[in-house]
Amino acid sequence: MIVMICLDDKGGMRFHDRRQSQDRILRQRMKEIVKDAKVFMNETSEKLYQEFQNRVVCKDFLEKAGENDYCLVEDQSLLPLEKEIKKIIIFWWNKIYPADMFFDLSLDQWQLVETKEFEGSSHQITEEIYIKGERE
Repeated sequence: MIVMICLDDKGGMRFHDRRQSQDRILRQRMKEIVKDAKVFMNETSEKLYQEFQNRVVCKDFLEKAGENDYCLVEDQSLLPLEKEIKKIIIFWWNKIYPADMFFDLSLDQWQLVETKEFEGSSHQITEEIYIKGERE
């Protein structure tokens, strides 16, 4: 699976039970990345990501996603499924929030292959793409 996730500078995924990914320009960027591919997500994410035509919404979306399917992760642990992940796309918020849920994977076994910066609707966002393999 291919994971898309939004994080603050300390790896926070959620703060005060709110998602990191409410930026509309970020959602447009995600749509450019996935094109017509399936995007698996849970019901919490679906409320904000209605514009994704090929979304698959279910509670166990991480287990159901195939090798080349995208998964939008906002409030899930990834550690139990790390072996199933072939690519991670992280959108760094470049801010620190008082997070109450954190990204639980170490990126030590992942190779950074691409970095982009773009202006979101409220601030600068850094996009990083990782694939399996030792960091250079």
